[in-house]
Amino acid sequence: MNDSPNKTTRPGGFFITGTDTDVGKTYIAGCVAHTLIQQGYRVTPRKPIASGCIKQADGSLLCEDALFLQQSCQSNESLQSICPNQFEPPISPQTAIQQAGLVISTVDLVQACQPAQTLQANEILMVEGAGGFYSPLCSDGLNKDLATALDLPVILVVKNQLGCINHTLLTLAAIEQAGLQTHAIILNFSAEKNHAKDLDKWTTLPIFHIPFSPSKTLIEIPGFI
Repeated sequence: MNDSPNKTTRPGGFFITGTDTDVGKTYIAGCVAHTLIQQGYRVTPRKPIASGCIKQADGSLLCEDALFLQQSCQSNESLQSICPNQFEPPISPQTAIQQAGLVISTVDLVQACQPAQTLQANEILMVEGAGGFYSPLCSDGLNKDLATALDLPVILVVKNQLGCINHTLLTLAAIEQAGLQTHAIILNFSAEKNHAKDLDKWTTLPIFHIPFSPSKTLIEIPGFI
């Protein structure tokens, strides 16, 4: 499943998605960035839209995910460049947009993902979605639609919990149906027990394991890329 992509995706970046919301996409994205940096790459992070941002004393909003990505990627770009569309309510971005009386399209998010300058051979664009692959993301689309428009290889983050094999295979099928290539599956352990120990029987894609880390300490992923 999803082992023979229908088309070749352009190099130079990844789209980080998950089997669901709250599976640890941002932490895993940070580990991926840390790994790439250790291998000599520069990473440009983008999280084009986020909800559940924290209101600051001056009235501005802080996207903690964008801050984590900025730090993990050792980026000099502003948080506004990394995450230009920020909303306070902890609801889906699509609902937050609607409640704010705005219209933000997939095309707008594609534009927000573009790097400030043309990427060089050692530079990688890393775009993180919000929620799962089929989660509503903007006024006219899902995470799937942004991923398809960007045409980047997908990294699928899976929270290692009961039912994760089913969720993984469903999401892989959705990614394949969208005509995208899955680069790797990354299992984010939420406890010691491995609920995905037989996943490799159902896919030949690379599977990486990230140990449980309450402190969210960045680790290098052996064998990645």
